[in-house]
Amino acid sequence: MKKIILPLLIVGVMGFSACYRSDAPGPGDMFGPSSSAYILTLTAHPSVVQAVDPLRNPANSEVTLKARLSSYNKGPMARRTIYFYIYDIRASFTPPDSKWQCSYRGGAGLLNGNQIKSVSATTDANGIATAKYLPPTTGDLRVVCDTGEKDSAGNPIVKSYRIGEVTVLIKAAWRGGSLSDVEAVTPVKVIR
Repeated sequence: MKKIILPLLIVGVMGFSACYRSDAPGPGDMFGPSSSAYILTLTAHPSVVQAVDPLRNPANSEVTLKARLSSYNKGPMARRTIYFYIYDIRASFTPPDSKWQCSYRGGAGLLNGNQIKSVSATTDANGIATAKYLPPTTGDLRVVCDTGEKDSAGNPIVKSYRIGEVTVLIKAAWRGGSLSDVEAVTPVKVIR
């Protein structure tokens, strides 16, 4: 009987200690977020647009950007300044030679009709700030490739290609009172 009780006692103690953990995480604050108390969303309408053709009305290519800022606890945040940036441009292009170094050298487009890459807008009572994006012209959709070769004068030989589409990444940002900005990014696909 002693041979049976001792192993059962050891298994019971091990099972009990395995079920109890003093360092287990608690449930957390069910009324608070895990990362930031502010939420910024950014949408683009339409999200696919044609490049501006100088022969047609540029307003047909205009994109409306809407950034919505809200507090986790208080809802929409009015009278806050949101900054809109053209963050990055990604070209869809495969070079004719895999050794060539190619990069997008076309236009980025315009925010609110300005030549600058960033603009600001103030949120309304619903926490929404609006900006306009006008894509580059059809002639600006181009990639330049360095072939790695040189001409007789020693200048690099480069080739330029017109491309059919780019993806423009637009960012909205608001300084939330902490060390980092509250940001959101949305893509706008520009086709020829």
